[in-house]
Amino acid sequence: MTVELNKILLSSKEIAGFLKKTCEKGVAFKFTAKGMSMSPFICDGDSLIVEPITEKGNPEIGDIVAFINPVKGFLVIHRVIEKQNQRYLLKGDNVYYNDEYCNNKDIHGIVKKIVITHKNFRGPDRILRKFFLFINNFKKPVAFLSR
Repeated sequence: MTVELNKILLSSKEIAGFLKKTCEKGVAFKFTAKGMSMSPFICDGDSLIVEPITEKGNPEIGDIVAFINPVKGFLVIHRVIEKQNQRYLLKGDNVYYNDEYCNNKDIHGIVKKIVITHKNFRGPDRILRKFFLFINNFKKPVAFLSR
């Protein structure tokens, strides 16, 4: 853990631990995304608000979920593209390969809000990002196109 000008920089494993504990208590979790695997919907530097999964609110196809890789222990934010019973196939929107199937217990929350904080998006680029966030509301077609 590193402290930098009113920010605490955590590794993916540390964030995964905080997210898991927070969601287990039924509280939403906010953090800054790193990486581009979900671009253009989520870009490096965007703030994400992840809400815990409730008994009534299991992830559906098209949802963007917070998944903790059970082998490596790091946090992954990817989209559900297929569901079989209580197993989910996840994929980043900007990658060419699927993740392996994961169990319901490894998914700790659903991304409910994306806050564009990346300062490089101005003018037309910012409008385009807002358009992508708008079409993200149509989860099933976006999941289909992600395949």
